[in-house]
Amino acid sequence: MRPAKDDFKQALAFRKVHNEVLALRPEAAAQDDASQQPRFVPLRACSNIGGYSTVFLPGSSPSFVIKTSKSTPKVIGLCGVGVRGLSSFHTEGCDHGFIYADSNGVARVSQFHANHNFDLGVSVQKIPMPMNIQQVTFHQPTGTYVVGGSMLETFELPKDDEHHKEWAKEKAGTLQPKVPRGHVLLLNPITWTVIQDIELEPCEDILCMKSLELEVSEMTKQRKMLVVVGTGINKGQDLPIRGRIHVYDVAIVIPEAGRPETNKRLKQIAKEEIPRGAVTAVSEIGTQGLMLVAQGQKCMVRGLKEDGSLLPVAFMDMSIHVVAAKELRTTGLCVMADSVKGVWFTGCTEEPYKMQLFGKSRPKLQCVTADFLPDGKLLFIVVSDTKGDLHMLQFDPERKCSVPCLFPAFSPPRVVFGTLIFLTT
Repeated sequence: MRPAKDDFKQALAFRKVHNEVLALRPEAAAQDDASQQPRFVPLRACSNIGGYSTVFLPGSSPSFVIKTSKSTPKVIGLCGVGVRGLSSFHTEGCDHGFIYADSNGVARVSQFHANHNFDLGVSVQKIPMPMNIQQVTFHQPTGTYVVGGSMLETFELPKDDEHHKEWAKEKAGTLQPKVPRGHVLLLNPITWTVIQDIELEPCEDILCMKSLELEVSEMTKQRKMLVVVGTGINKGQDLPIRGRIHVYDVAIVIPEAGRPETNKRLKQIAKEEIPRGAVTAVSEIGTQGLMLVAQGQKCMVRGLKEDGSLLPVAFMDMSIHVVAAKELRTTGLCVMADSVKGVWFTGCTEEPYKMQLFGKSRPKLQCVTADFLPDGKLLFIVVSDTKGDLHMLQFDPERKCSVPCLFPAFSPPRVVFGTLIFLTT
């Protein structure tokens, strides 16, 4: 017999206990003097710090609680050591800043960046760019950013096409279409200014860009961090789309007068023409400094030679359009996502050079991107499709996977669990 609800109300009693001391981190608590009495430090409300109405939380983990009209309350930590107390501070040299005393007894005056906002819970700075930005990669050895963008320009029929000589006599109409033209920009991360702007050929657009550690010498086996740019050249539906691979190095040069940030320039190391299909994805692969290039309906492993050419050593035929190619670092295991036919799990061997297919996902999976998610001895593949769903696939060669299918219970974005389909001979 189940007791009534009134019996529970009479048997249970609750009492509110106020916790006036916040818990410290374990390492901070171990350094405290046992004889020192704990002191209650209340929250501090500041009406105007950098234009924000904030509440400050002192202690070993100092933080600001910020809420704007466009966001929910966000907690943003203050870098450095612990804080004993804080107050707003506004002078001619510090516009609506704050002053605080840290745990070492040092008074510090600080302020928020004027061009940063905290709507997302992190410090975000917007940098105006002269064009539409599509790709961004970081070149770690020089600490610079390489950005791929495009600008619209008027489309003109190719005048030198051998199969369509009548195009040379065509006159430009009044309503000419606009097509993107790619630009490769080199940015300085301190001043956020454009150091160099490389303009690509007409109708050539940037589709992928990544910093890869490639082998640059076959004799010394030297490796270097280079920037690989994959493009597509589309001159209308009457001509097949072509691709191109650009390999750049960020070199140290003599800066311009009055501009010390211009001491770095992009130097082209290699340039490879792809007669069929655009270059849609690039990635490192293997342990010998090779690159994996998705060009048209093929995924090809290429090596950089000293003469600036890219030698193909292995390939695999794909289905329709490869949108992502990722490698599990230094293992040779790759995941390649097709925009219509799902995910392919492959591997590349180096002696001899060969690409082998291990498994496929369901053929009707329309992928946007994919990546590896290793967990100990388990290997998962995360896939995002055109519907906004996240698919979790497990590599299970022994067929021991017992992950249930949970997608009916979730609303987009959903998580769909499954296994790869293995090919056997």
